[in-house]
Amino acid sequence: MEDPMSPDVGPPEPYPPLLPPPPRDAESSEEEPIDTAPPQSDTAPPAVDLPASGIDGAIQRLETSLLSGFAEVLQEFRDKLALDRFREDQITRLHEELQAYRNDLIARTARQILQGLIRLHDDLGRTTASLRQRPAEELTAERFFQQLAGFQDDVELLLGQHDVERFEVPGEDFDPRRQTAARTVPVDDETRVGRVAERVRPGFQQGETLLQKERVAVYIAANGANAKV
Repeated sequence: MEDPMSPDVGPPEPYPPLLPPPPRDAESSEEEPIDTAPPQSDTAPPAVDLPASGIDGAIQRLETSLLSGFAEVLQEFRDKLALDRFREDQITRLHEELQAYRNDLIARTARQILQGLIRLHDDLGRTTASLRQRPAEELTAERFFQQLAGFQDDVELLLGQHDVERFEVPGEDFDPRRQTAARTVPVDDETRVGRVAERVRPGFQQGETLLQKERVAVYIAANGANAKV
């Protein structure tokens, strides 16, 4: 028995039929390509297309900068070369001046010595002429020796003008550093062997430079043994 309160329930409605897909246009009939490119990163910089004029300008500025730098380096090299040449010329000139000064100094020193010798020559001539005018009885050996001593003093004065001094080593012991044995004298007393027997010629020095050693006679043992010379 049907419930009078229940609604009328009829048979279920059928599903609507499947409709065919809408037709595609002729242009879109081809299959769309599948995008297989990997996704771009969000942080990648966007590509910027520089105009051709901008690239040419950058290249031109770079060339100008390089040329300017090469010019500066070349100018510095030229300046350095000119400075080196100037220094070389200065050194050459100073060397020539020094050489000329040395030559002039030597020439002046030699000229002074020559002038001193000329004066000595004149003194010898005057002395000889004076002695010739004197009587023979006045030409004694003593007077002759005095004349020779005077000439020796003149030579020492000439040497003194060039800081050359005569010296004699003090003491009686033979000093081979400043003396030379002109001859030897045999002696029997061994305590006198190696000592100065006679002073023959003085030595000469110029400042600290030894020009000539003093020449002396030195005692040696009579039998030739124990000689210290």
